Amino acid sequence: PLLDAQPEFTTPLWDYLAALVDTQRVDDGRARLDQHRDLLASVSAQYGVDPATIVAVWGVESDYGRVFGKRPLLQSLATLSCNGRRQPFFRGELLALLKLLDAGDLSADGLTGSWAGAFGHTQFMPSTYARIAVDGDGDGRRDLVASIPDALASTANYLKQAGWRTGQPWGIEVKIPAGFNANLAGRTQRKPLAAWRALGIAPIGGGALAPAGLPEDANA
Repeated sequence: PLLDAQPEFTTPLWDYLAALVDTQRVDDGRARLDQHRDLLASVSAQYGVDPATIVAVWGVESDYGRVFGKRPLLQSLATLSCNGRRQPFFRGELLALLKLLDAGDLSADGLTGSWAGAFGHTQFMPSTYARIAVDGDGDGRRDLVASIPDALASTANYLKQAGWRTGQPWGIEVKIPAGFNANLAGRTQRKPLAAWRALGIAPIGGGALAPAGLPEDANA
């Protein structure tokens, strides 16, 4: 039932954002920025992702390490490997987790996460953990559960590997014309900004669709 009712796909965007980001979470984020200032400066310099973005991901994914998920991770992934939709995907995640345990990065004792198998400070799936995680504290292990330096460095590396560009916005709030064909949009439907403008897409506050420093032939 949880697999078929993920809130990211069933909750209106503004309700989803309001539940994740409130004044307390923003205040806590500012406190973490100050608390881990030196660590974040080092991570930002290495991976090219600003400290505020790294901390924002941390806050949204686990409330700064307060909420990792209560479900036994191995049990969740074993269940999803055998039941419901996307069994091959979850089988791959289960095998990736077993390899991480075998390598000594993690201990199976008390290892919990979300119902879908995401875990740690910034809720990596096991296969993402295997590909992206880095040893941020230099102890020879990649522990995104017990090590804040590992988790924050790995989050910055994730964004870098995903194509993060320093100084560019992650998104632009826009308005669409009446009758817009929604099939033209989506994560796999990238177009130059000029092409979106030609389709009638405009910033919600008016002005140029391309922010300063971003050319109109950039894909979005």
